[in-house]
Amino acid sequence: MDKQRVRIIRKNDEFSAEYQVGDVFEVDSTWYGGVNVSSKTGIPLSLDKEEYEVYEEDGEEERKVDPYSYHLGAMDCFCEMVGAGVKTLAMSHPCDSRQERDSFLKDVKKLCEKYGVYFYAEDEAFLTDLFPERLNKGKYNYLFYARKEVLDAYFKLKEEQRVVIQNGGYTRQKSYEIAKKFGRLLSYTEEGTERLIQKASEDREVGEAD
Repeated sequence: MDKQRVRIIRKNDEFSAEYQVGDVFEVDSTWYGGVNVSSKTGIPLSLDKEEYEVYEEDGEEERKVDPYSYHLGAMDCFCEMVGAGVKTLAMSHPCDSRQERDSFLKDVKKLCEKYGVYFYAEDEAFLTDLFPERLNKGKYNYLFYARKEVLDAYFKLKEEQRVVIQNGGYTRQKSYEIAKKFGRLLSYTEEGTERLIQKASEDREVGEAD
């Protein structure tokens, strides 16, 4: 029997680039509040009921989007938001290798020129309670920003975390505080930051259970 498919009609997580309004996904499993699916890049997503509708085939073949175009489209969106002042700092999708990340370099330069922003190639992912560690540890990505002081603030926050860990003071409360600061740097709302921290915590608990 074919899997049920759903189409995104709204986004509760406005900061996630893993799904957009109009995307169609196959349902992997259900939960009390909605369904679980996998994004085009293989990342698990938990969708609330109000975010989707059951998708019925209308005879039209679904358009395929290659991973490169998908990631580049997300970076285009992030650069536009940074350039417009909607976001202070934005991050591209994490890449598994430096080579994969650098394959976007030529187009990233064009995007930054187009929107009047800058980029930084990050080789040491900033691991906080804001996002699941398994999705970012050992990964490579780009940071997008419009002002140098924003990138300086990012480095300062990473250094704060490094020093606290080195001194043995990286408690659950401290890790939470740094995640909150990171959320603000990314221009997330307080509610959005709390929601992401909660999701990352749930992901960590599932991983520990496994």
